[in-house]
Amino acid sequence: EKLDVGEEEAAAEEEEAVAEEEEVPAEEEEAATEEEEEAATEEEEEEEAAAEEEKEAPTIELEIYEGPTPVDGTCYYRVKAIVTGEPGPTVEFSKDDSHGAWGSKKVQVNLNDPGETYTLTATATNSEGSDTDSIELSWGCPEPEPEITEIDVPVVVSEGGYIEWGGIVMQPHDSMFAGDSVSDKYCRGFMSFDITGIAGATVTDVTLTLAPEQVWGDPTFLGSLWIDVVDWGAGPLVMADYNIGYVGIESFNDPDITCTHSKLKAELQKAIDDGKSRFRIRIRFTTQATDSDHQWDGWDYLMSEAILKVAFTAE
Repeated sequence: EKLDVGEEEAAAEEEEAVAEEEEVPAEEEEAATEEEEEAATEEEEEEEAAAEEEKEAPTIELEIYEGPTPVDGTCYYRVKAIVTGEPGPTVEFSKDDSHGAWGSKKVQVNLNDPGETYTLTATATNSEGSDTDSIELSWGCPEPEPEITEIDVPVVVSEGGYIEWGGIVMQPHDSMFAGDSVSDKYCRGFMSFDITGIAGATVTDVTLTLAPEQVWGDPTFLGSLWIDVVDWGAGPLVMADYNIGYVGIESFNDPDITCTHSKLKAELQKAIDDGKSRFRIRIRFTTQATDSDHQWDGWDYLMSEAILKVAFTAE
């Protein structure tokens, strides 16, 4: 059916209006998209700016959190690094005897000798730079107890014996005797120890033990027996050594002798410090007398059974 001219124009206007209505939402949608993209860009820029503002160069400070602690002859410290910075810094230490056992910001430093020191250094690094701190560590533990060795100092049998005053010098002899001889003469005994094996040592304890091979006759009239420290030099005993200079150590009224007197230790240490190779003792009774019975009266000690036990620390 044919439309007249007026109707055709109205239909065309209606179609154009519909097209325009369809076109508006598309434009609005395009504009909204552009706005969203602009907002997202602005947000990214703001985040980047904020991130730039948050970046910070590192700082580091070292602090001992454990120690000094002694263990197995060493003295150890545990040290931590207090770190700031953004992004988070990495930390490098100059030493870590724990090999990372305590984490990336803690280390252990072992000192092995009282005279040892160590300067621990640590550096914190990030994209903004680096910072370094150091701390000096020195032995702060109680010094380890020195190792103590104990030995029986050997007797030099060929250098010992006894002197009968106004009579004979019995050297070498397998025993030392003090008392009254069969000739009614007063006797003093002498013994020599080889101390070359403890040269340079520090004596911590010393004990001299003498057990008599025989007690002759009745020596009670002779009084107490004294242990003296003497030194008759490199040569053999001679009669004059009967009255040689001495340091009296201790007296005994029983023939079974155990001497631990501090003077014995002091004299042995002096002999060591003076570089001597021998430590020598003499035994004598307090009373120089005889009962004129032409019998042996006194105490007799085998050289081979004398014991000089010394505890010491080496240099």
